[in-house]
Order: sequence, then structure tokens, then C-alpha cells
Amino acid sequence: SAGSLILKAGCCISAALLYFTLGNIPALSPESAQPPKVTAQQIEEMVAKLAARMEQNPDADPKGWVMLARSYKAMGRYEEATQAFGKAGKLVDEDPHLLAEHAEALALATGGSLRGRPSELIARALKLDPQFPDALVLAGTAAYEREDYAAAAAYWERLLKLLPPDSEDAQSLADSIKKARAAAQKQTRKKPASGKP
Repeated sequence: SAGSLILKAGCCISAALLYFTLGNIPALSPESAQPPKVTAQQIEEMVAKLAARMEQNPDADPKGWVMLARSYKAMGRYEEATQAFGKAGKLVDEDPHLLAEHAEALALATGGSLRGRPSELIARALKLDPQFPDALVLAGTAAYEREDYAAAAAYWERLLKLLPPDSEDAQSLADSIKKARAAAQKQTRKKPASGKP
């Protein structure tokens, strides 16, 4: 489910702290040293400092806005996350991963719905990369939410082909696909002549 994507956000705060300390993206490679052990208060302070630095020179560093957005998202401050994603501009608009993250933050900021703007961002992500897993998860979830169960199953089937067949994710996704297909069949029996745009 889309919910599982939220769990991936935890690592982003330490990445943002490293970014703030070191000031460059290459330092965020997996080979980097273990992030320092910090308290919640220190995290809050560092994120606040990064925010202040970005506000002073908003156009200078789109990657800084992305780090700030990811930090806010990991902290559950979704509205601020969406604003920061918005300020990263072209960097987000041309990256399917960032578009999917922005869509998710926007949905979480507005009660969990992927309707409207989040769906537009997901569609853009899939246009840039039709096989991007996070966008396929979200696109399927958005379709399921608007009761387009056949489309939900189709998106998730595309994703299923990308997963290791015996993985837990694949099994969980296969269950979701079965539910979506069953719902689509029930829907077809109820209103056979109906066609959704």
C-alpha cells in the first residue's frame, strides 16, 4: 500500500543534517560515515537553521529545498514539506522520484486523498518514467480511491512485474491486485454500460 512508502522517509532527516553540515549532495553517498546520534530537539534546531538559510536565498539552492521538504515530510510536517517541494521548482518537476514524494506529501497534508493535484504530479512522474515503482504504487492507490478498480489493478500489475516474485512486497501487492480485480468485476456487473473518462 501507499502507506508503506511513508516508512522510507525516516532516513531523510539524517541525510538533511549531513547536507546542512557538509553543504553538498555527494556527501550523502551510502559510503558516508554513520550519521551523528542526535536528539529530537537538535533535529528541530538543525531543520530550522536549514529553513532559515533557504529563506535568506530562496533561488540559490533547489537541492536544499528538496532536503528541507524531505526533512519536514519525515517529521510529519506535510504542509511545510509541500511548500518546500514547490520552491525546488524545476528540480522536482523533472524528477519522477521527487514528483512522487511531493504527491505523497500533498496527500498527507490534505487528509490522505490523492485526488486533484497529487494525481497530476503522479501522472507527470509516470510520463517521465512509466516504470517508476513509487509512482505506480501511488497511481494504483489513486485509481482505487476514485473507484476505478480496473485501472488500479493495471498499475499494480505493472509494478508486480518489477518486484522479486517471492518477496513479501510482491505477495502483498498480489493480494491488493486480487481485491481490485474483484471490485472491478462487481462494478462491471452492477453497471455494465457505464464508461469512466
